[in-house]
Amino acid sequence: MTALSDTQVQDLIAAATAARANAYAPYSRHKVGAAVLDASGAIHAGCNIEFVGLQQTVHAERTAILAMVASGQRQLRAVCVVGPYSGIPCAECRQAIWEFACADPTVAIVSAPTDGEMELVELGAIYPRPYGPETKNIDPRKY
Repeated sequence: MTALSDTQVQDLIAAATAARANAYAPYSRHKVGAAVLDASGAIHAGCNIEFVGLQQTVHAERTAILAMVASGQRQLRAVCVVGPYSGIPCAECRQAIWEFACADPTVAIVSAPTDGEMELVELGAIYPRPYGPETKNIDPRKY
């Protein structure tokens, strides 16, 4: 697994928890925050944003990734999710995470549910047969 220090794990949880406070979830009332650690060591946070036509809703993991990309970074090392559930990203978010994992199945997933125990897993364990940019010889770090 991508080596994370205890401090990095705690910093990711703190950033995701702070972002969760900004979640816009009037329809589900399911507030989620996420944070990603990029290859440079910076943390980028995001929250879920719902829209009345729920299909356009953006999950916290993806808003954190969007913040990372908007800052100019293209590779992540870890993702942390804080919310009232397992904290393991959904299938759509796993796909988005894989896009910027740069084909590294050891990217750390920190699941920090508000009502349960923190769990640390590898992306490859929850997304064992990914389809990503590498299948088209694309390296996100070059774009």
